[in-house]
Amino acid sequence: MWTIFVLTICGVITFVVVNWSWVFAKHVHGQIMDVQRVTNPTAIMGKVSDQQIHSYAILILNDEDKKLYTARSDDQQWQVARRGYCVDALLYVFPPWNLEKSGTYFGARMNQMILCPGQSAPPPEPEAKPTKDPLEPAR
Repeated sequence: MWTIFVLTICGVITFVVVNWSWVFAKHVHGQIMDVQRVTNPTAIMGKVSDQQIHSYAILILNDEDKKLYTARSDDQQWQVARRGYCVDALLYVFPPWNLEKSGTYFGARMNQMILCPGQSAPPPEPEAKPTKDPLEPAR
């Protein structure tokens, strides 16, 4: 009887340790404050992976506790996300034994993107900033 109890406890502990990021993931529902591509695809030369091309840094204002949450993600869904939309996202937390990143989030998974309450139309597209040609002489 004790053997079954001890094996069950060991199994539960092993499950929690192995799946720490999923067990303690943070569910966030709020407004996107910013989404930035980590690596500009035009800056990558040679053989690249999807992870390098579709890597994003995300900033979300949570509706419940009014805290700002940041995370990184390799999920291609974030490519269409824009400031002003509301999202329902799952942020996976780094485990405490990863001392450099403990308490920070990764792998932001977008479950749903919707118009924020009170909005009747999508937020306007950001204006494209004119880029200066580096080879053009200064005026």
